[in-house]
Amino acid sequence: MPFQTLPLWVQFGAFFLAVNAGIINVLGLVTVLHQSVSHMTGNVSILAMALIDWKPEAMIFLFLVILCYVIGSFYSGVILGNSNFRLGRRYGFPMSLVAFFILICWVLLPYFPRYALLWASVAMGIQNAMISYYKGTIIRTTHLSGVLTDLGLALGYRVRGLQVEKRRIVLHLLILIGFFVGGLLAAAIYPTFKLNSFLVPAGLSLSLSLVYWIIYFRYRHLQH
Repeated sequence: MPFQTLPLWVQFGAFFLAVNAGIINVLGLVTVLHQSVSHMTGNVSILAMALIDWKPEAMIFLFLVILCYVIGSFYSGVILGNSNFRLGRRYGFPMSLVAFFILICWVLLPYFPRYALLWASVAMGIQNAMISYYKGTIIRTTHLSGVLTDLGLALGYRVRGLQVEKRRIVLHLLILIGFFVGGLLAAAIYPTFKLNSFLVPAGLSLSLSLVYWIIYFRYRHLQH
């Protein structure tokens, strides 16, 4: 289904969700464990190597990181019941959970860093599963493999002289730029704020939740 419109608030939402994931992933990488939590491809590969090298502690931890990401997706499925984006669904609930789980991560990091990062992995699983499709376009806000693939496809289509829907390209570019900006922000603030840097994505997640609730209730009011 082609995009008829790409509302400005949808563009901002995709951008800031990607910023959020970019911050979380870099913070996971620069903290004591150097652990990616926003995407699982590398973690599955490292788990395979840990199994061959027989490193039980690493195997258990990586398995739990992956499992927690799946649990986060499970929460989104239970709360929303559908991953196709549609205004009127209560996305404020899962975004509030994202903020809450990042706060738990921040509280626990100084004492139990491995256990703490599991909560960040749950948060990213929730965020990524929250919105998976928008008018036929696959949306992933916590990693970039699909985004880069779609941008490459679009470029290939243009070279062949085929028509490419600009709104799809805009959406994917916003996610790519947002993730990169989030990484820059995390790398810039971590030397100063250290583990307190996790308060930034927690605050951003909560802000996105509040903004969506405002949009949601205005939409419901107009519907009635």
